[in-house]
Amino acid sequence: MFLYVFIAYLSISYTSYHVGHATIWPADALMLASIFSRKIDNISSATLITFFANLIAQTICGYHGFYMILYALVSSIQIFLSCHAYRIYIRKGLIFSDYKSILVFNVSSGVVFPFICAILGGSFNAIEAGSPFLGDFADWFFSLSLGNVAFTRPFTYILSGALRDNLKNAFSTGKGIAISCLSILVTVVASCLVFNQSEYPFLFIPSSLVIANSLLCGEVLGSSTVMFVSMLAIHFTFKNSGPIVLRHLGHLGQEAILQIYLLFLVFTERAVSIIFMRNESLMQGVSAREQMLNLMMSNATDSIVSIGCDGLCRWAGGASLDLLGRSASDIVGENIIHILGAEEVNESVLRSFFEDDSKTIYTFSGRSSYRKILFLNVSFRKFWTGGVVSGAIVTVHDITKESEKLADAIQRSEKDQLTRLLNRSGFNEKMKTLLGSEIKTFCLSYIDIDHFKTINDTYGHEVGDLVLTKISNLMLAEMREVDIVSRFGGDEFVIAVLSDEEKAAEVFARLVARVQAEVFEISPGRTLQITISCGFAKYTAGKMLDLLIQEADTALYDAKRTGRNRVCAFNNQKMVLEAVDA
Repeated sequence: MFLYVFIAYLSISYTSYHVGHATIWPADALMLASIFSRKIDNISSATLITFFANLIAQTICGYHGFYMILYALVSSIQIFLSCHAYRIYIRKGLIFSDYKSILVFNVSSGVVFPFICAILGGSFNAIEAGSPFLGDFADWFFSLSLGNVAFTRPFTYILSGALRDNLKNAFSTGKGIAISCLSILVTVVASCLVFNQSEYPFLFIPSSLVIANSLLCGEVLGSSTVMFVSMLAIHFTFKNSGPIVLRHLGHLGQEAILQIYLLFLVFTERAVSIIFMRNESLMQGVSAREQMLNLMMSNATDSIVSIGCDGLCRWAGGASLDLLGRSASDIVGENIIHILGAEEVNESVLRSFFEDDSKTIYTFSGRSSYRKILFLNVSFRKFWTGGVVSGAIVTVHDITKESEKLADAIQRSEKDQLTRLLNRSGFNEKMKTLLGSEIKTFCLSYIDIDHFKTINDTYGHEVGDLVLTKISNLMLAEMREVDIVSRFGGDEFVIAVLSDEEKAAEVFARLVARVQAEVFEISPGRTLQITISCGFAKYTAGKMLDLLIQEADTALYDAKRTGRNRVCAFNNQKMVLEAVDA
């Protein structure tokens, strides 16, 4: 309230011609700045402070009567409307923080609300004086508009601390503060010289310097300089000095020229500030994105490489050193084929990828040529410039852990958990590969443990598991790596031996003898003698796997029927005779 009264008193005393209106009214700008900087949060409080402070200022300046209450009411209405507009349109942050908020303020508090208040004030003047209010309307409008536009922004920066912070930043670098001080000093001195002479109307000099000052010093200091230049223009004009008083138009004419000039000065600087802030905002946005991109690249676990259609690396980032064995800067300019060192990509593959319009992504996986323990996934994704394919983004991703998990999952799905032999599913997959290969000579056996149910019932399943595990180890010891050993379940084993019928019979016979000779110790000082029975069948071209297993199972039945602990081959002629007899 004290500051409002002080500023209002100065405006009435030093910017009014006799009993006329103040040429500029910055007191309301102080109250708007208090709201915009959140020094006052309550709109009702701001409105009441404005009303009573306005009354006090008019009383000190010698105005009395009923109409001064109405004039104080006009300023209160302007504050009330501006504050509500602020709450509606500027929901977050300080006003003047971007060019949109500046535009909203200029339209509302610089045009719309002063126009409304000028109608009210001019009407009150007309009623009081008993004369038309057109001149009073102009005085009210220009006074309120110019005060709001010229002073609200610098007052807001002062109250919010933005001016203080700006000065601190300028002082932090000697070069910055030197440029800012020199620019402001030149602007103020030149303005004083222009407004202090009454011969040559160099009014363009202050406006040009104000624009240059805003570009050099920025939004905050630039707005403060505009305020200083406005005060200088008002001071010298009311001292009847300066280019504005060269034309003898009387105080109303001079007041109109002064207001028009100051409006031109303010809005010109404001337009430059808007452009400056927008460009600065764009630059800050670009800088922030670049910093974020650099941060992402420095912490990325993938290697990202940009290549042209010729395959040459244009840019690289991410974990290139960890995955490719070379830093991002080292691979720029090199061909992606040499960078990856992978068999899956070569000149023809790369050429076909870029020439094929239907293919957007090309992906492959393989071992790293740099570190064989790494398993990498490499993805090529095209990008377009102006509708034409101009290159691709190559992403190299470490999938070692995923591959190990997948391999472990596959192994778990194909391996028997007790014996670590292949289970039925794993056996079938191996046999598909075998049947699809050039190997066409092999025999398949079906084996089970003699009297295994009795062993489980007598000694328990722990002993049964011990027997299964030991027999599985014996089978692996007797077979070659190329042979396929599996456990179908329970005590049933299926083995594929990649030999002819005669050699396979020898292998199975040796296995049966080995199991019979083995000592199975189930507890200290207590052993068991275990035997197995084996039936096998020979593969012939075109025979289905299920039929081959069935034939081996039939041979196993013969081995059990004839006394167990032996090997029997499938006899196709015997099967034919038995079928005929039946």
